[in-house]
Amino acid sequence: MKKKLSIKELLRGKVARLGLKEIFPAAATGKQFSQFTVRFLNRKNIAAKKNNTPTVAIITPQALSQLCIMTEKHCPKMPDNLFHGNYCLIILSNSLSIPDFLKNSAANYNMPIAASKYDEYYLKSILQDIIREKYLETILIHGMILDVEGKGILITGDSGIGKTTAVLKAAVNDYYWVADDVAVIKRNRKGELIAGGHKNIKKYLHTESSGIIPVITLLKPDRIKTKTILVAVINIVRTKERIITMTKGEKIILGNKLTSLSINIPFTSFFDDNLLKKSVRHLFKDDL
Repeated sequence: MKKKLSIKELLRGKVARLGLKEIFPAAATGKQFSQFTVRFLNRKNIAAKKNNTPTVAIITPQALSQLCIMTEKHCPKMPDNLFHGNYCLIILSNSLSIPDFLKNSAANYNMPIAASKYDEYYLKSILQDIIREKYLETILIHGMILDVEGKGILITGDSGIGKTTAVLKAAVNDYYWVADDVAVIKRNRKGELIAGGHKNIKKYLHTESSGIIPVITLLKPDRIKTKTILVAVINIVRTKERIITMTKGEKIILGNKLTSLSINIPFTSFFDDNLLKKSVRHLFKDDL
């Protein structure tokens, strides 16, 4: 049986991430759907497409401007076209409020409409991530994955801070390489988080000196894993402080509580394999 979600459930915990400033009427967000798609509405294609796929429609500022003009001067019922067909949620991009004429139509047809401060391209990307997360319980995170005796660690931080080089050196003898650049994290039936690389790039890595190259050219096959059970997160941040500091905490991913370690390093320093090993010991000092 396919998983079903309402608009309310889809947006739960994601309002700030989507930059939503207003949702109206809130009572119209309860209907459930087994899937969603996302579509731009520009000046040339405002009417709903003739298909049955529930669609989140993102109205561009240009389309909204056209709607306002046509509603005011030519066709007062023009907005009603938005509330027919397969649309289940309408979001106004680059907007801080919802015009009254659209609120009236939304109330009449009992369909939610929202305003977001973000542009349509960013909105679409975030919405697709949220749909993937909520329906497939899968997320993509910019970062690296390594395996330490069966324990997966997600490493995040600014580009060029030394993550790839540190993991490469540590994977030669001590740990296992899993993924570079994009980590794909999915919850399995046991509730565990399984982390691996993106299917299009999981066999490759990127370094400033060599560019994009196959991982197999730098590591032996027995030092490479395709996936691991994710249990911890390391996040590296450059700061103005002159010393390296580590702070242990928690990170929630797909509802699972993971051990996290925040590492602050000076702008003049890099994250190297020695600091990586020290971080791992700090994370798992009671287990390793």
